[in-house]
Amino acid sequence: MLTSALIDLPDHAALLAASGNHPFVRWHHDQAGFERAWALGDAVGWTVTGRHGHVLVAVGVGAAAGRLTTSVLAGAPVARVVIAVDALPHVDSVLGDGDDWDWFWTATAPDRRPGEAAVAELGDDDLDDLAELLRASSPRTSAQPGDPSVRAWFGVRDGAGTLVACAAEHEQVPGVRHLRAIATHPSFRGRGLAADVTAAATRAALAAGANAVTLGMYADNAVARRLYLRLGFRVGQAFATRAVVR
Repeated sequence: MLTSALIDLPDHAALLAASGNHPFVRWHHDQAGFERAWALGDAVGWTVTGRHGHVLVAVGVGAAAGRLTTSVLAGAPVARVVIAVDALPHVDSVLGDGDDWDWFWTATAPDRRPGEAAVAELGDDDLDDLAELLRASSPRTSAQPGDPSVRAWFGVRDGAGTLVACAAEHEQVPGVRHLRAIATHPSFRGRGLAADVTAAATRAALAAGANAVTLGMYADNAVARRLYLRLGFRVGQAFATRAVVR
């Protein structure tokens, strides 16, 4: 698609087709949740309403995604962008602070790990232990105990009964489960517990009928990156989240 002008996309089917069946559009995008969507060259973008106002999400080749972002920001009241990280040099608008993060996905259960036998689904009686674990291990977590969007928590306890690793799962879109709050207590890191809970949660989701399992991680977490790749997850898109300076 060779064009220098934004092309409006009417619905999710058109967005998915224009994206070349991009995995983030296929497995993460809420079909009914966007306001407007566009294509420009090899990139697509759409706006949603988030906690900080209107948000533009753009995926695709860096230069095209940057041009699309610039064009949308020129005419839409967008407060934040979530765009392909390699699009940043090609955005003419002024962007502020934010984070770089990677989105992963898999449609295949990982190889079974011996440590999965110790992973259990958690219940309401475990919420206080979850909160204590997350305070100690993952202050930037995207999920907290009691979050109504979480469908299930998984965890591992040590021999004394202390919760030392966890993961949360919620339904991102129908048929797709997203893992959050994957954490291990600092005193128990290096033992493969995060891999155990991630593998168990992924296996459970796929066995329950999910078409895919996804997760996100901050781009500076090299240890987590190696873990997810070993479990068969693939990087679907490297993202930059930035505030828009008006």
